[in-house]
Amino acid sequence: MKSSAIEKRIVKIDQEIQAMNIAKKYLNNHEEIKQVILELNRERQLLVNDLYRDDKASYAIVRDHMESLVGVELDATQQKELLEYIKETFGRQAATDGKTATGLNAWLKKLNVKFNWQTTDNSDWATLIITGFEPFKC
Repeated sequence: MKSSAIEKRIVKIDQEIQAMNIAKKYLNNHEEIKQVILELNRERQLLVNDLYRDDKASYAIVRDHMESLVGVELDATQQKELLEYIKETFGRQAATDGKTATGLNAWLKKLNVKFNWQTTDNSDWATLIITGFEPFKC
């Protein structure tokens, strides 16, 4: 993925911020810690901006593809193919920055897709039915 390094750095920054917040409880240099957290948040925001830079164009491509899937019952293989297509188009694993959820459900929610899951009696894998689209919010 073209943005995997950015995704990893965002997760690492989130962990560093979390560690700094814990350190504030035990150390007396609160102002220095706040300054470090502020700098980390600035760096994180720049990375997030870079990560989401092409999302509108990527969304248009993915939506064009998914419009042909509206009303179609997608089995496990088709769901996996759709997930890979979405990840490749967006160039990243996770739908949302700093998160580790990389599944189809997370992506569909991020893309504001309306969908239903139908359980199948003879399978432990639910069938996905895309029912429509809501406006995409970057």
